Amino acid sequence: MSADTYVDANPRASSVAGARAWFRQRGLTRPRSGKWIGGVAASFARKYEWNPLVARLLVIASLFLPGPQVLAYIALWILMPRDAEAAA
Repeated sequence: MSADTYVDANPRASSVAGARAWFRQRGLTRPRSGKWIGGVAASFARKYEWNPLVARLLVIASLFLPGPQVLAYIALWILMPRDAEAAA
């Protein structure tokens, strides 16, 4: 299975490929460069035209609140697809 099989996946399917297609349709893909750790905050910053540093600071600040923020970040890291390979 290639890394790009999720592009043709049905977003309504209950699978990782479906979740990745859902994120891709909404323009939420993790960058291949300019990311810290997983690129989740950079993806949201790019989508909503924020400064990536602000998004990262919001993620760090949320760690001081009660809740499953770390688990949510890890889940987004797994489910959110990376940007497509740049054509060489």
